[in-house]
Amino acid sequence: MLVRFVLAVLALTAFVLLSRTHAASLAGNTAQDRAPVGRSGEIGGSSFKALVAFIDAVKAATSGPGAKPEWSEVTRQGLELSSQQHGGHPETLRFCEPELKVCNTGVVWTSSNGTKMFLRQAEDMAGKALEREVCEINTFGDVRVCIDWDTNRKYRDMKDLKGHWYKVADQ
Repeated sequence: MLVRFVLAVLALTAFVLLSRTHAASLAGNTAQDRAPVGRSGEIGGSSFKALVAFIDAVKAATSGPGAKPEWSEVTRQGLELSSQQHGGHPETLRFCEPELKVCNTGVVWTSSNGTKMFLRQAEDMAGKALEREVCEINTFGDVRVCIDWDTNRKYRDMKDLKGHWYKVADQ
């Protein structure tokens, strides 16, 4: 299960980073363009603030404060944000892992603080949801924070030089 999850995240992250319309090489960025490491309890500029703000906005627009919106409503909001940012056509993706018999679907958009965010749903061969999450990837593309939609578990992963994601011990 962990291997499948890591592969799915790796593929989704690669897609997000490669699909940036304003992609620039890291060598071309100035120090002002980069998020500092370790500021205010953040790692590489990633925190759960943008994720919580997105979820709170969905709650306010649909089910009211305190009530958890349906995943379909979260997906609708993500598609709407992505459509607004991509000329009416949301940035979506789907990729399958035949060896694991799992397919992943996602929606990508940019948060108000300028970082990439995405929704991801992993499904089995029958279309049954296995995992659903809302994530934010930092500016460097090496740290991501996610909230598991079904369990409300928050977690932070860091990517090594080989592109593998690992849990961070600060949780």
